[in-house]
Amino acid sequence: MASELQATLNRIISKSEVLVERYKVLQGEKDAVEQENEELRAQLVRLNGEIEKLRRENEYLQMARMVTPTRESIAQSHAILSKLVQDVDKCISQLME
Repeated sequence: MASELQATLNRIISKSEVLVERYKVLQGEKDAVEQENEELRAQLVRLNGEIEKLRRENEYLQMARMVTPTRESIAQSHAILSKLVQDVDKCISQLME
């Protein structure tokens, strides 16, 4: 009976050692996965900030494109300015007389 008890205890001890080794391996894997998770979360935050920055830049570029004058509006502005310069010159010459 004592030998059976000793054999049972030895089996329990060996199985416990196997369980402890498996636990250590799983704990190491868990720690590695948690570390990777933290790195991925930090990367996600960084990438979300970059996406937001790029969206703002895209919006600014779209607004700038809308504001950019066309050839017709530039020609029209030049014509208006030329007319204004002629009017100013005319006024100056009239004042000189």
